Amino acid sequence: MMFDVSSVPAFAACQTGEPRDDGLMIYAPEQIAERSQTYEVAQYLPDHLMIGDDSGGQGILVDGQGAVWICGMGAFFEDCRELLSPHLAQWVEQDCPLPSWDDDE
Repeated sequence: MMFDVSSVPAFAACQTGEPRDDGLMIYAPEQIAERSQTYEVAQYLPDHLMIGDDSGGQGILVDGQGAVWICGMGAFFEDCRELLSPHLAQWVEQDCPLPSWDDDE
């Protein structure tokens, strides 16, 4: 069962379809289905929906339980995902942070 992003009312304010200064782009509501279909998310990560990207080749996804993940758009596999937050509402409340990538890791 797909998580209903509209169940998190604060999420709608994030859905601008425009990148933020840190590169995060949360897709406008009308873009979500098209982007998920274009990147074949359902084929590789069933029960996930791509809700945005980091403007650097990584998709932002929500799973069926509402957890938020980041994953390279060329490697949509469960073991390639990194958890951003256990729930979309919590991630939005924290202003949708992206991980800070350390070049030393």
